[in-house]
Amino acid sequence: MQTDTDYIYSMETVESIITDTDGSWKTLFKEMIISMIASNKNDLLWYANFLSRCEYEFHFNESFVSAVYFNGKNFVIVVNPLILGLIHKDQIIAILKHSAGHMINHHFIRSSKDETADKEIIETAKDIVINGSRDVPYIKDLPSTGAYKDSELKALFYQVLTEKYKIESYETGREFEYYVELMLASETEEEDADEENASCSSSLGNDASDEEETQVEPEASDDSEENSESPQNADENHSEDETNTDSESSDENAQERNETDGTNSEPDSLPARTLEALNNGKCNIDSHEFGEQLQETVGLDDSLVESFMNSTLQEMIEDSTSFARGFTPSEAMEALNRIEKRRSHKEWQKIFNKKMRNSLTNSLRYREPNKSRQHPIYHDDLDLYGYSPGKKPKLGVVLDVSGSVDDKLLTALMSEVQAIQRKYAIKNVTLVQVDAEIKTVDKFGVHDKFIIRQGNGGTVMEPGFKALLQQSSRNIPNIIICATDGDIEERFEQIKLPSKVQVIWLVAQEGKLLFDTTQYPKQQMHVIAFSG
Repeated sequence: MQTDTDYIYSMETVESIITDTDGSWKTLFKEMIISMIASNKNDLLWYANFLSRCEYEFHFNESFVSAVYFNGKNFVIVVNPLILGLIHKDQIIAILKHSAGHMINHHFIRSSKDETADKEIIETAKDIVINGSRDVPYIKDLPSTGAYKDSELKALFYQVLTEKYKIESYETGREFEYYVELMLASETEEEDADEENASCSSSLGNDASDEEETQVEPEASDDSEENSESPQNADENHSEDETNTDSESSDENAQERNETDGTNSEPDSLPARTLEALNNGKCNIDSHEFGEQLQETVGLDDSLVESFMNSTLQEMIEDSTSFARGFTPSEAMEALNRIEKRRSHKEWQKIFNKKMRNSLTNSLRYREPNKSRQHPIYHDDLDLYGYSPGKKPKLGVVLDVSGSVDDKLLTALMSEVQAIQRKYAIKNVTLVQVDAEIKTVDKFGVHDKFIIRQGNGGTVMEPGFKALLQQSSRNIPNIIICATDGDIEERFEQIKLPSKVQVIWLVAQEGKLLFDTTQYPKQQMHVIAFSG
C-alpha cells in the first residue's frame, strides 16, 4: 500500500517544482543514490556507483520519465522530476537501473539494421531486452510488477511479443535487433493475411452482387425494420450520453482535484498535462526518440561516440564492480565481452603487425661485426668476414576468394602487407587466390594497386598452401598469411607444413576457424580476427 512517505514529494508541490527549479527536490533526488548505497546490497551498490558517475539533466516534459544520451565525456540521464515525484521510491530506483541498462547495451546510439522499422517497434525491442518477463523481471520493482501492478506507468516485457504481435515462440536474452526482426516479420505476415482476406472478400462480393441488389430495395422502402431497431439505437444513444456525462464529470472532478492539490487548473498548464498524461497511461518509462535527438545535437561522429563510449563504459563497469565487492550484473559482464570483441576486431592491424614483426625478426639471422679484426689503417672498415648479412624473409599470401571474404577486407589486408614489404624491403610476395581450387598464382609488389579477384564457390585451402610449398627451396616462404572466413577443411591431407614455416590465419570477424591448429606447435600458428 502506497503512503505519502513513499514519495519524494506530494502532488501539492508539483507546481512549485516548476517555478523553483533550484529547490530541494534536486537534493532529494541525489538522496536516492545514497539510499541505494546505505542498503549495503551488492546489486544496489553496483548500480549506485554506476549511476553516481552519470550526469543528470532535468526536463519538464509530460510524455516520459527519463531518457539517455552520451555527451562525449559522460553518460547523461535526462529526468522528468514531475513524474518521478508522483511514483514510488522503489520504482524510481528501478527506472534508474532501467536507464543504466540502455547505457550498458548501447541502445541509445544503436538503431535497427532495417531503417524502415517503426520507432515503436524499436523502442519495444530495446525495453524488453532490459525488462525481461512480467513474472520474472530482470529489474525488480519496475512499474507493473511486484507491489506496483496498478501503476499508471507501464513497462514493456516479453509478453508484448505474444500479446500484441502474436509471436508464438522466441528466444530470451538476445539483442534488440533480434526482436525487431521478429516483430517486423509478424507485421508483414499480418499485412499479407489482411490483403488475402480483402481479395477473398472482394471476389465473394462480386459473386453475390445480384443478391445484394435484391436486398437493397426492400431495406430502403420498409420502415418497420428501422422502427424495430430504434429501441436498440435509443439504448446506444443513451449509453453514449451517459459516457459523455461521465467523462465531463470526471474532467470536473480532475479539475477539482487539481485545485485542491494546489496545481493550476488551466488545461494547458504543464502540471495539468503531466497529471492527465499520467492518469491516461500515456507516460512512458523512457523516450528513446528524445535521447536520439539529444545525441544528434552533440554532433559527434558515430565511430567517435562508439570509441569514447566503450572506454567510458568499461571504466564505469570495472569501478562499480570494485565498489560492489566484486559483484557484476550479468548484462554488464556481457557488455565487457562485447567491448573486448569489438576492440580485437578494430585492432587487428596492430596484432597483425606485431606478429609479423616478431616472425620476421626471428627469421633474420645475423651476428655483430667482429670489431677485434679491424683494418690497421682504416678503422671504420669492418672485417666483413666477421659479419653474416641477414637474408630477406619471404612471404606468401593465400586469399580465400570464395565470396565470403569481401573486397573491403582484401584491400585492408593487402594494404597492411604492402606496409610490411616497405618496412623490410621485400620487393614481392607470392599471392595465391583459391576457392575450391587454385585460381591464380601471382607476384604482388609494393606498388601494385589492385587485386583482380578470381573465383567463386566453396573453399579448400590446401591447394593454395601446396602451391607455395612446392616452389623451389629458395622461394618457399618463411611466413604464410591466410585470409579466410574460417569455413574451411579441418586438416591438410596431402601436405606437411615445415616447422620453420609460420602461418598467420586472418579470420573474418563473423567467422570461426574450423582448421585444427592444435596439431601444430603453438608458436607456428597465429589466429587473428580481422575486419575492414
